[in-house]
Amino acid sequence: MAVEPLIDPTGNGDLTSNTTLAPRPGTLRGRTLGLLNNTKPNAAVLLQELGEQLQRGYGLREFVIYTKPYFGTPVEQTQIERIVQECDFAVAAVGD
Repeated sequence: MAVEPLIDPTGNGDLTSNTTLAPRPGTLRGRTLGLLNNTKPNAAVLLQELGEQLQRGYGLREFVIYTKPYFGTPVEQTQIERIVQECDFAVAAVGD
């Protein structure tokens, strides 16, 4: 599985790098979704509801919620690698 590069939202990244969007899955049926909780208020509630609705409405096999230690820091590389290994695609959430 190829790992798509991430865009650094902190503004410290190289903006000249390739920022092409990752390919979208044709269907959610039977897929595993990774949901990244950034620990902002209400992010966990939002992600839980999103995962449940995608399971009911689109046949998502399962969803796994991962949590960053602190919203103000970038996600750790080891956590990115774990999400890539365990999931077919991922969504990061912002609460508040």
